[in-house]
Amino acid sequence: MERAAQRVMDRQDFDYFAGGAETESTLRANRAAFSRVTIWPRCMVDVSDVDTTTHVPALGLHNLAAPLLIAPVAMQRAAHPDGECAAARACAAHSIPYCASQQSTTAIEEIGRAGGDAPRMFQLYVLSDREATTKLIRRAESMGATALCITVDAPVLGRRERDVRNRFELKAGLKLANVDAGKNQNKSQDQTGPDKSAVDAKRAQSAIARRIGGRDASLTWDHLRWLRSVTRLPLVLKGIVTYADAARAVKEGVDGVWVSNHGGRQLDGSPATLDALPEVVAGVNGAGGCVVIFDGGVRRGTDALKALALGADLVAVGRPAAWGLACGGERGVGKAVELLTEELRTAMTLAGCGDVRSARNRELVQVVGETPPRSRL
Repeated sequence: MERAAQRVMDRQDFDYFAGGAETESTLRANRAAFSRVTIWPRCMVDVSDVDTTTHVPALGLHNLAAPLLIAPVAMQRAAHPDGECAAARACAAHSIPYCASQQSTTAIEEIGRAGGDAPRMFQLYVLSDREATTKLIRRAESMGATALCITVDAPVLGRRERDVRNRFELKAGLKLANVDAGKNQNKSQDQTGPDKSAVDAKRAQSAIARRIGGRDASLTWDHLRWLRSVTRLPLVLKGIVTYADAARAVKEGVDGVWVSNHGGRQLDGSPATLDALPEVVAGVNGAGGCVVIFDGGVRRGTDALKALALGADLVAVGRPAAWGLACGGERGVGKAVELLTEELRTAMTLAGCGDVRSARNRELVQVVGETPPRSRL
C-alpha cells in the first residue's frame, strides 16, 4: 500500500508522511525491532471462533472490533482531499477508534460530525497560551472525544531533512484548521542569485517550524494539575519510552501512557518503541497500572500481536492509514483497517489465542537474548 501511495502522491507530500528525523535511524529501528521478537504458538487450543473485540473503559472506548487505533497524523488533506473526515468515517464504519490530530487540516468539529457516534480521541500539544489550549480542549470535548492524548515528546520540532530538501510547505488552499500556525504559511518570497538554494532551504525549515503552533517547551509534570483542572476527560501521555517516566505518569494519576517516538520523527537515535514497550509496561505495572497504547512500525497483524503480547492494550497505526487514505480516501483507510484486523485474527488463530486477553500473554513471545518461554514458566 505504501508503494501504491507513492505512485499517486507528490514527492514532497509522500516524503512528509514517510520521512523521519535526521538520518532516520529511529524510523528504521521501529520496523527492525519486530524481527527480534519471536511468537511461540500454542497448539490444541479451540480457535474456531477467535474474538478480536476489546474494551478500554478507562478511556471511554467500548465494543471495539479489534485492539487497534488510528494514530494522530497531521495534515491528512495533503494525502487526500477528504483528509481527516474520510479517515474518521472509515474508523467509525469499522468500529475502530480514531485519534484526531491537533495539527489537522480539518476543523475539530467537522471531524466529529464525520465520525458520528463512534469512539474518538483528540491529540493535544499544550500551548504556551493557556487560554488557547483550554479552547482546544473545549472543542475536543464538544466533538465527542473520550480522552485527551497529550504529546510530551515534541517540545520542539525534530529536524526532518526530507522536508527541508523538498522545501515542504502546505499547498495553496490547505491550512492548519485548529491552530494559528503563523501568517502566510503558503507564501514564499522571490529570491534569485547563488544563495537561492540556501535561502529556500532555510525558508522551508522555518515553514515547517511554524507548524509547532506555540507549543510550550517548559511543560513539566506539575502542569498535569492544570490540565486536570480544566477537563474531566481521561488523560493519556503520548511519547513515553522509559520505565521512570511510565512509573511517574501512573503516580501522577494519568489514565494511560502511549509508547511512541513520534514515528521516528523527533529524536533520531531514540529507542525503537517495541524495545521500549517492556520497560514501559514494567514501570506502569510496578506503579499500580494504567492503559498502555503502543505505536511505531506496525505494518502487519503479527506486529500487532507481538505488541499485545508485550503488554500493549491498544496498538496504534499511523502511516498505513495515511497510505490507504492517499490511495482511496475513506475506502482506502477502511481497506487498511480491514487488512490489519484480518491479519491480527489470523495471527491470533495460528498462535492459539482465542481472544485479546489470551493474546496479552508475555509467555507468547521471546525477545532476542531472552531465554525461551519454557525456561520462564
